[in-house]
Amino acid sequence: MSVELKAVSFNIEDEKFAIDINHVDTVIEYQKTTKVPESSDFIEGIVNFRDGVLPVINLRVKFSYPQFEDKDKAKILVVKIGEKKFGLMVDEVKEVMNIKQEQIEESPSVGGTKADYISGIIKTDDSMIFLIDVEKILSKEEKIELEKVIK
Repeated sequence: MSVELKAVSFNIEDEKFAIDINHVDTVIEYQKTTKVPESSDFIEGIVNFRDGVLPVINLRVKFSYPQFEDKDKAKILVVKIGEKKFGLMVDEVKEVMNIKQEQIEESPSVGGTKADYISGIIKTDDSMIFLIDVEKILSKEEKIELEKVIK
């Protein structure tokens, strides 16, 4: 019996990504964010979410893609690490996928990239999907900065 991973897939530009469903809370429509003074470029801002404030990370900026042409079409994937939640702003959320262990290739170390948040590459019949490790999307320094935004 092969181990299966359930993951939520999403797009940024023409690239496909996926995150383990255990880290996904929900998906919400884009809403205008409130910019946090002196925060990093990739921190889009904060939005009201349930009973609190949700910091939103713009993955286009974080992953060095061109900025959104129309942010209103973006989706926010709400992810959780322990008790902390934050939003990942993406082009669109596609589907929940069942992935077999043998479909996941180890992430190649591409010349000096700092993309250690890519934990593997999922190979499907028609595409390759970057499997993102939510715990590693942010560096220690960025997590500290995000914590300041949350408080």
